[in-house]
Amino acid sequence: MVAYVSTFIAGIALGSIVVINGMNVIGRYFFSCPISWAEESMLYLMVLVVFSAVAAVTWKGAHIRIELLLDMFPAKARRIAAATSAALTIVISLVVAVSSLDVVSQLLAFDQRSDAMEFPVWIPQSAVLVGLLLIAAMTALRLIVFEANAGDRS
Repeated sequence: MVAYVSTFIAGIALGSIVVINGMNVIGRYFFSCPISWAEESMLYLMVLVVFSAVAAVTWKGAHIRIELLLDMFPAKARRIAAATSAALTIVISLVVAVSSLDVVSQLLAFDQRSDAMEFPVWIPQSAVLVGLLLIAAMTALRLIVFEANAGDRS
């Protein structure tokens, strides 16, 4: 369900980027009046696309990885390598999430706003924090679910 919702959010954000870009092109070339906040909003929406879709990508195991060496290992060694990789992913995601929380907290405390839209910058930065937490959570869930299923087959 989380993967579905995150994909839906990413799709809405991507569609919004297309609409804003189209409106900006029409405004710029037909009316000589570009939208002042278009570039900034599309940048923030792209951050939302990436860090919301990451939950679905992580859950499906569709992220980029190199499997050439792993394919040469026996099944048990592949499972150990996958578990080690998952543990490292969880730890690294959580460490970076703690740093991201610090950044978001400072942006909120200083009430920093974007240049063109005067939008609170902590809001798009929160998408990074949530995305990192989703990476850790979905990796842990994958590890639990797929290891349990692998144990059932043994």
